Amino acid sequence: MPTPARRASTLLAVVAAALPLACGAPRTDATNAPALTPWPERAYDATELELLALMHEHHVPGLAAALVHDGAITRSYALGWADVERRVPVEPDTLFQLASISKTVTATVVMQLVERGAIDLDADVGRYLPFALRHPVHPDVPITPRMLLTHSSSIRDDWDVLEGTWVQDRDYPLTLAESMEAYFTPSGRFWSPEENFEEWAPGERTEYCNVAFALLAYVAERAAGEPFETLVRERVLEPLDLEGGFRLHEVDVARVAKPYVLEEGDRLVSPGHHAYLDFPSGTLRLSAIDLATFLCAYQCGGELRGARILRPDTVAAMLTVQDAALDPDQGLAWYRSDALDDAAGDRGDGDWWGHDGGDPGVATQMLWDRDSGDGVVLLVNTEPEDWAIETALLEALLRR
Repeated sequence: MPTPARRASTLLAVVAAALPLACGAPRTDATNAPALTPWPERAYDATELELLALMHEHHVPGLAAALVHDGAITRSYALGWADVERRVPVEPDTLFQLASISKTVTATVVMQLVERGAIDLDADVGRYLPFALRHPVHPDVPITPRMLLTHSSSIRDDWDVLEGTWVQDRDYPLTLAESMEAYFTPSGRFWSPEENFEEWAPGERTEYCNVAFALLAYVAERAAGEPFETLVRERVLEPLDLEGGFRLHEVDVARVAKPYVLEEGDRLVSPGHHAYLDFPSGTLRLSAIDLATFLCAYQCGGELRGARILRPDTVAAMLTVQDAALDPDQGLAWYRSDALDDAAGDRGDGDWWGHDGGDPGVATQMLWDRDSGDGVVLLVNTEPEDWAIETALLEALLRR
C-alpha cells in the first residue's frame, strides 16, 4: 500500500516562526485532554460507548463516521466535541477537513475531463500549461497526467516551501496559476531543481507527492477554462447534494470541526483552520455523511440518485492497478489498502480500496471492500500520537 505523506505536527513550530506568507505565530488554544469528558449529554448505544472510551484513552476530541453497503449509508456516528473550549458537539452535518482524501475528489474532476476528451492521461502535461514542464535532469521524458495521478511523475514535495507558506484561518492567497508557475518555472520564487524533483526520471519509480495534485487541479482549470473550485462545486458537490469546499470562504466555518494536536502528553493545541499552496491535495471539508455519499457514488459506478459524476468504465479504471511493477496497489489516486487486515478480521481479506489522510489536527480514512460492498468513512479532529488509534476505531465500527 502506498504511504501517503502526512503533514507533521512540527508544522506548528514552523508557522510560529512566521515564515513567508504565514499569518505570524498561530493561535494555540490549549485545553487539558481530561476536559474532554463529560461527553455531550445524550443516550449512547454500545458501539458509541466503545468509541467514546477509545477517544478518551487516546485524547480524540471529536469523531464522525459512516458505514456504507452497496451504495447506501447504513449507519452514521457523530461523537465528542467539534470545539472543546466552546463545548460545541460534533453533529451529523459537522464538516471535517479531509486531508489527503481530498485527492480522490480532485482526481474525479480530472477524470471527468478525460471522459470529455479535454485531457489525455498519457499526453505531455505541458500541453495544458502556459509554461514548459520538464525534469531538469531528464528533459527528454515527458511528465503525464497519469504519472501525476499515480505518484510516479518524479515531482517532489519541497516541505520547506509547503510548510513555510502554510496560512492560518484564511485561504491560501495565491491562485493555482500563480503558485504553480512559482513552483515549476526557473524564474519562480519556489523553484528548486534539487528540491522540487526526485533524482529519478518520470515514470521510473513512485514517491507520494502532494504538489502533483495541485498541478493536476491547475491542468483541470486550464483544460476546462473554469476555476478548479467551480469545477468541484458544479461537477461533484452540487450533483451529489454535498455541502463543502476546498476554500474556507466556500464553507460555514462555524460548522467545521476545530483541529487539535496533542502536545506534552496531555494538552490539546489547535493550529486553527489552515490552508497551503497545494490545497487541492488536502483542504476539502465535508461531513462524514457527505463523504460517505461520495463513496456510494463510486460503489454505484459513478451514479447516485440519478446524478452521474463518472462513467462506470472510468470508475473501474481508477480502481485498477496502473503499473504493478512500480506499485502493486496504486490506481488512479485511489489505492488498494491493507489498513483493515487487522481491524476487520475475516472481513479484512477482501479487495479494499480507498484513501487516508493526515494534517495537523486531522486524521481521516475512506475504505471500501469491492468484494462485499462494505465501506467505512472515519474522520477525527486530532493528529494521534500513533496511527494505531485509527485501526482501533475502525475495528469498533466494523464489529457492529
